[in-house]
Amino acid sequence: MSDPGMLQVVLMGLITVFVGLICLIIIIVILGKIMKAVTGNQTAAPAAPAPVPAAPAAPAAPAAPAAQPGNQQLVAAIAAAIAEDMGEDVDHIKILSIRRV
Repeated sequence: MSDPGMLQVVLMGLITVFVGLICLIIIIVILGKIMKAVTGNQTAAPAAPAPVPAAPAAPAAPAAPAAQPGNQQLVAAIAAAIAEDMGEDVDHIKILSIRRV
């Protein structure tokens, strides 16, 4: 770094980055204050949603052999993911078999 022009470029780059970051912080703080003013300073936690009545549980056959440990957790996770993707309730999903692909 014997060239003074190189040092000037490095310093200008660092200054530009930090000035940009400071501007972002200021904008975020201002927008946060605006949002608090618009929402009316709602600092309390939102009320919990009403509980969904439990559907009658139908006896389900095991979805996969019970010999493997943790298999029920795997089936539950897969059923939840499928139900979420389909927009259905987990009670409406019936997994007949699971195969590794």
